[in-house]
Order: sequence, then structure tokens, then C-alpha cells
Amino acid sequence: MTSSAVRWRASIALTVGGDGTVSSIVESDHGSEGSAREWIERKLPRTRFPAWIPASRRRDGVELFGRVARGRMVTDQLLPTWEPEATPVWHADRAGDAVQWRRCAADGH
Repeated sequence: MTSSAVRWRASIALTVGGDGTVSSIVESDHGSEGSAREWIERKLPRTRFPAWIPASRRRDGVELFGRVARGRMVTDQLLPTWEPEATPVWHADRAGDAVQWRRCAADGH
């Protein structure tokens, strides 16, 4: 397996129902954890729900959140693939114009 150097992937994702489906809507790879967290702090407060989610559904537990995970790009495949490490990730919730951070398990959201 050929892989790149360690990277930090910042993503803004959408979840339905708290423990429901999670879908990433935008991602950005960074060379440091700090850079990835700064990206989330700039982008997450201004991120809007996708147009295909009606306003009425947004009250039904649909949430936007940020996440920073550590991993590598595996490059020996037809399409390079992100392989996250099994380390805790940073989870970011919107709090007005700011972001509140907490650590969670790699598979959590």
C-alpha cells in the first residue's frame, strides 16, 4: 500500500436525526491539525443547508457540523482513497458566529 504523508481532513457534514446518516458536503485537506481547525472555524458558521433540504426538515434533527480527522491518501489504487486513522477526531458544532469543539471517537459524529 502506497500512501501519502499524514494529512488532516477538515469536512463540513450533514446529519439527519443525531445518530442518523452522515454525509460530507465539503472537504479540505491540510498539512496540520491547526490549519484544518482554522478552515472549519472560517467555513462552518457561514455554511448554509443545501437547497434540496426544505426549511421544514431542518427542524427535524437535520444538522450541519464540522469534523477534523487525521489520515493518509492511499495512492496505489485507480482512484486515490482517504484512509482515516483510528484516532479521536475533532467535532465542531455551530454556535452563532463561532464554533464549539469537542473530541469524539473516530467513528462518531
